[in-house]
Amino acid sequence: MNMEVFITVLLILFLGSWAIAFLPQIRLYFPKGIPLAPKWAGGTSFLCFCSLKCNKIEFDNSNYYQKIARHEYCHQLQQRYLSPMVFGIFYFGEMVVRRVFFEKEWYSAYANLSWEKQANRYMEK
Repeated sequence: MNMEVFITVLLILFLGSWAIAFLPQIRLYFPKGIPLAPKWAGGTSFLCFCSLKCNKIEFDNSNYYQKIARHEYCHQLQQRYLSPMVFGIFYFGEMVVRRVFFEKEWYSAYANLSWEKQANRYMEK
């Protein structure tokens, strides 16, 4: 594969993923016990998809999961602002730097990310 084709494919993936991030949030419900459910958190976010560790009934009746959905929506806004690829580089880059230089555990590094702090403030609105 020559360099022009590689750059074209990379550009299409970059712009395509960024465009998908602008779609309205699509919530995916994965009750506990389903292998696709987020293991370490109440929810995760990528592009326009928000996966929650609950079913639809639990979501409708639980303020906790509604807050998690708002938290994940903030990550979607962050991806819209920077693009999913750039956001991912900054997010995981900050986590690695925090873990290597400042924190003793991965969870502590994760909890102190500037991206997570912003999403937690948004979640409480």
